[in-house]
Amino acid sequence: MKIVTVIPLQKGVFKTDLTYFTAKDIKNGSIVNIPIRNKKILGLVISSEDASNIKSKLKEMSFNLKKIDEIKEHSIFRNEFIESTLLLSSYFVSKKNSSIVSFIPSIFREKYDEIVKLSTNNQKALTENNNQIETNIFNKNIKTEKLLFQAQLEDRISYYKTLIRGQFALKKSVFLVLPTEHDIEIFYQSLSKGIENFTFFIHGGLKPKRIIEQYKQIINSSHGVLILGTAPFLSISRTDIGVIIVEHESSNAYKMIRRPHFDSRIFSEIFASKINAKFILGDTLLRYETIARKENDNLGEVYPLSFRTNFSNTKIEIIDPNIDKNENSINSKFRIFSEDSLKEIENTLNNKKNVFIFSLRKGLATYTICKDCNETINCDKCLAPLVLYLSSNGKKRMFVCNKCNTEKDPETKCPICKSWNLMPLGIGTDRVYEELKEKFPKNKIFKLDKEIAKTASGASKIVNEFKKNTPSILVGTEMAFYYLKEKIDLSMIASFDGLWTIPNYKMSEKIIQLLLSMLSITERKFIIHTKNKKDSALLAVRGENLLPFVREELQDRKNLNYPPYKRFIKITYLGNKEDSLEAKKILAELFKEYNPDIFSGFILKNKNQYITNALIKLDPLKWSLSELSHNSSIDQNLYNLLSSLPFSYEVFVDPEDLL
Repeated sequence: MKIVTVIPLQKGVFKTDLTYFTAKDIKNGSIVNIPIRNKKILGLVISSEDASNIKSKLKEMSFNLKKIDEIKEHSIFRNEFIESTLLLSSYFVSKKNSSIVSFIPSIFREKYDEIVKLSTNNQKALTENNNQIETNIFNKNIKTEKLLFQAQLEDRISYYKTLIRGQFALKKSVFLVLPTEHDIEIFYQSLSKGIENFTFFIHGGLKPKRIIEQYKQIINSSHGVLILGTAPFLSISRTDIGVIIVEHESSNAYKMIRRPHFDSRIFSEIFASKINAKFILGDTLLRYETIARKENDNLGEVYPLSFRTNFSNTKIEIIDPNIDKNENSINSKFRIFSEDSLKEIENTLNNKKNVFIFSLRKGLATYTICKDCNETINCDKCLAPLVLYLSSNGKKRMFVCNKCNTEKDPETKCPICKSWNLMPLGIGTDRVYEELKEKFPKNKIFKLDKEIAKTASGASKIVNEFKKNTPSILVGTEMAFYYLKEKIDLSMIASFDGLWTIPNYKMSEKIIQLLLSMLSITERKFIIHTKNKKDSALLAVRGENLLPFVREELQDRKNLNYPPYKRFIKITYLGNKEDSLEAKKILAELFKEYNPDIFSGFILKNKNQYITNALIKLDPLKWSLSELSHNSSIDQNLYNLLSSLPFSYEVFVDPEDLL
């Protein structure tokens, strides 16, 4: 009899691996059906041992072992893929179950038997590959070629076309990892010409039937293929992948917002190392920590990194909306748009062209203060600043908390001095929208933010209506970039200065990325409203050379012991006031040898719970994987401490912010 350790392939709170028995011989990596909670689900075998070798352990068990229901004849997954998911779980201090389930598309689990039948032509090659991996020690010593590729999109596309055809000549396939459906569509249109029969796109937004059709063609093609997809579809077991490219590398969409906060870029790199595929990170401007890897990790370059912005066909104009250009005087009344900007919008509309206006936040005003005592009006439950919104019918104003969705009557008083003298500040999408409706009553004006478009289809519908109703205006947040597929004649940032109010150590980098995104969708003119015309980020983009700006930012991070020169691990606890005070003591004692910085969250409370953060700073090589950086490892002691934390403590490796 065999005692088998299994990882359940289903989302859920499985704190540990599960143990079963079977009378059959079974290999690691096998897929099985296991009974759990009166249901049968798929499981992955990670170890098997003769019962005779562990008799004493079996006697000590406080439960009866259940029998494995069925051993699947074949696994559709490469061993290297499974190994990569397990390594990812170590890096992000998560359960093994979480990483495997996160990177196997749900349809592959739900339709497993059907998928296996489609893979018959590929099964022999996959079996040989998995058997070889178990015995071939030589492969583990091969250093994966890793390259950075920073250039304009057109230049990257041109290189990829040559690279793909070269790989086809070597009877190899290429996988282009992309963060969103929008990115996949753009690259598919550019790269598929002439090789349509061997180019496939696949992502979770497709209907199940379409995914299965694409999978069948990908897996059974005897010719090399180009696959454009999101990272979970690296689970497709083509054994001839010669190159993995992570494109639009700077996209926030690669990082999971919710637990366990996996980063698909890291998974893709681990997997590329495991299968000895050439690995390329590409973007117009790579993340600063990625640029630093050229020196820190000795990564190569496809070509010398280009920091030239090269948007010469688009005119950039920087305007203070409160200064009249002709009179060169300051207007005492606050304005969202200058007279010149309004004239530019009018001319664009008269020329039958569209306009896009970016606003950072939703709502009419991003925060409100009391003019008598300067108190900010915050949410009673979580203390986040309340945002003033306009109702969907445009007739009613209301305060809403973006953090916990609490609503409050707009006829409220200052909680400190009880004054009615409240002033809304900041510029949100609603305020921009209302201003434009007043100035251009005859034109169609659309709004796109998460308050208006709850789903991807809803957002697509708004953008399609915007395109159909030319000339028209679209007011949107960063969300709009995922849906605007064609260039727009005129674009604007309503309030550039508001970007700097976000407390994030990566904010200067995010602002540069935002400016580049705006330029990439603008045909003729890009107007930026700001009181600080000498802002360093604006000057860098306008000067068409980002290198000095990036160098200075990286030097600042080095001086401050910020990433990429330190590895940040943040631990967050939510609880009542007493529990939060206790959590601070626990964190300080548990991690004392790592000298954690312990502090309250930027938003002190969330849904009536207090936020406590602990920040650990490490040498990056003491928290990494050999597949990512040579001579690196995971600090096992720290890993054990982090793993021992109760579920109420949330661990963030490489956090996006320190709030």
